[in-house]
Amino acid sequence: MTTLIIRRFLLMIPLLIGMSIVIFVLAKLQPGDAFTGQMNPNIDAKYYEEQREKLGFNEPIHIQYLKWGENVLKGELGDSIRYKRPVMDLIKERMPNTVLLGVTSIVITYLVAFPLGILSGRKPYSGLDYGVQFLNYLMLAIPSFVAGVFVIYIFAFQLGWFPFSGSVAIGLEEGSFAYYMSKLYHAILPGTVLGLLSTASYVQFLRNDIIENSRKDYIRTARAKGLSESTIYNKHILRNSVIPIVTFFGADVLSVFGGAVITETIFSYPGIGKLLIDSIGGKDYPLMMALLLFFSFLGLLANLISDITYSIVDPRIKSN
Repeated sequence: MTTLIIRRFLLMIPLLIGMSIVIFVLAKLQPGDAFTGQMNPNIDAKYYEEQREKLGFNEPIHIQYLKWGENVLKGELGDSIRYKRPVMDLIKERMPNTVLLGVTSIVITYLVAFPLGILSGRKPYSGLDYGVQFLNYLMLAIPSFVAGVFVIYIFAFQLGWFPFSGSVAIGLEEGSFAYYMSKLYHAILPGTVLGLLSTASYVQFLRNDIIENSRKDYIRTARAKGLSESTIYNKHILRNSVIPIVTFFGADVLSVFGGAVITETIFSYPGIGKLLIDSIGGKDYPLMMALLLFFSFLGLLANLISDITYSIVDPRIKSN
């Protein structure tokens, strides 16, 4: 296990370097910069040229990349051009909101997917199974932005059960119990949308694995020994069927952050997903490149977590 982790971390180094080059080049290929379209006619154009020179925008692109890479290695991500604040401070400020949203969505995903997948797998080709399959196809077909707008209209505007924007109510003392409860309350609606749209694949995988495992020889042997159906399903079929689902946990981490980009934008939820969209729209290079590099690292880390989890839950698998 230790060898696996060391090898993967060493492999991540050249991959991150390659990703950083792609991210930097794509960012610089965008037309204009952070000052484009925001120039005040009452301010001399020389001021903006001085700012570009100060930020190094006029230097050759390879020089800009080397300076940026050197700063990243030092842990200095620079200052946001739009927010006039250190990039690291912005990420630290928004990260707890995205983590809370992600935890909420993952909990909802597993609470819904496991019961539906088990029921559908134990009663295949029944009315219940077809009903679950219909819900699966519906969840797969609905885009997240459509689902987000729909639930906002129903549960926020019409019923008034949940807030439709923000991450905490105004006027609450930070650190108080009411403050944290408000944080959770604001994360329920976007977390539910993000979680429910992720359940379809889990339900389908679990259902298919239960059906497949129930037809294998060791299950026939267990039935021939006179074991009860509940023991067969809970101890043999379900245990083996859950293994592929558990290994998705690493991918869950990445999918939550990826899905948060759209969900946070729709709900005006101040997390790093919305921060990324704002940085791209405003051509805020330091913030945009730092967030894209973070997402790249998160993707590599998610794959490592998946491999480790797979080795733990199934000792027969030896990852190299």
